[in-house]
Amino acid sequence: AVVSTQSTGVVNHPVRILITFVIAGIAIYYRLQPLFREDKNAMLLAGWNTTVGTSGIVQELPCAPDHKIEFEGCEALRCGRFLLDRLISQEEAQQLIEIAEKGMSLGGGSGGATILDLHTGAVSKGTKFADVRLLAKSQGIEELFTYDELKLYRTIKNRIKVELEKKWKIAPGKLTLTQPTFFSRMTGKPPATVHDEYWHIHTDTEQYERFHYTTLLYLNTYKRDFEGGRFMFDTPSYNNTVHPKAGRVSMFTSGIENPHHVERVTSGVRYAITIPFTCDPNYGISDPQS
Repeated sequence: AVVSTQSTGVVNHPVRILITFVIAGIAIYYRLQPLFREDKNAMLLAGWNTTVGTSGIVQELPCAPDHKIEFEGCEALRCGRFLLDRLISQEEAQQLIEIAEKGMSLGGGSGGATILDLHTGAVSKGTKFADVRLLAKSQGIEELFTYDELKLYRTIKNRIKVELEKKWKIAPGKLTLTQPTFFSRMTGKPPATVHDEYWHIHTDTEQYERFHYTTLLYLNTYKRDFEGGRFMFDTPSYNNTVHPKAGRVSMFTSGIENPHHVERVTSGVRYAITIPFTCDPNYGISDPQS
């Protein structure tokens, strides 16, 4: 028989079980809900309003079937992805935005993407590229980037390189920076050239054969500074999504195991740096000079 609760205030047994299941279901939903982004068939690896722990987020993947180890002690035996939040501070990320804007303010792409490469001096200007150093001199600016600004850039690049070496167990001295290494500024402006259409799915080694590892440093934050612009690792069944967050670093092997794209920015301005590394010393580049 069901026991009445009118006088004692005690919930009867079947109802108590039902309430327990409902509460448990709600708790599970709210624990799992952040894993999924707004659209179906996608899983969120790291959200804009969460902090990745000190051990990072790791996804190991089998390397491409034709993956060969040409550079012993450098190339990955196991491919994958790695995310970190605490390697670069938000203050450092803001300083890098200010460095990027010093150069981009002299140029600026006609479409939604503007690029600045401190190593070559290339900056988007209209539908083409120009030399940012020559643009600066034409305005009477002899030293566009200060010693301290370039030192910060080198320090952050080296910090990322050391973390990459630790994650993939790469011997010191085997890995070197390669081209193109660049700042990107993305807005919702319509594309003016094919280079503005950053939202197409691709793999990095298809575009740049010399890439072995790709690292991305996000300089500002999804939802707070811009809408759209999420990074997606694409698979046939679902996407693994990364929300850009100031100071967040994404590292991944550059082969066909990691097809990806950036969602089109719809409002605001998105800043990031692409920092690729190679195992081939013939394709290494030196640090930028003032």
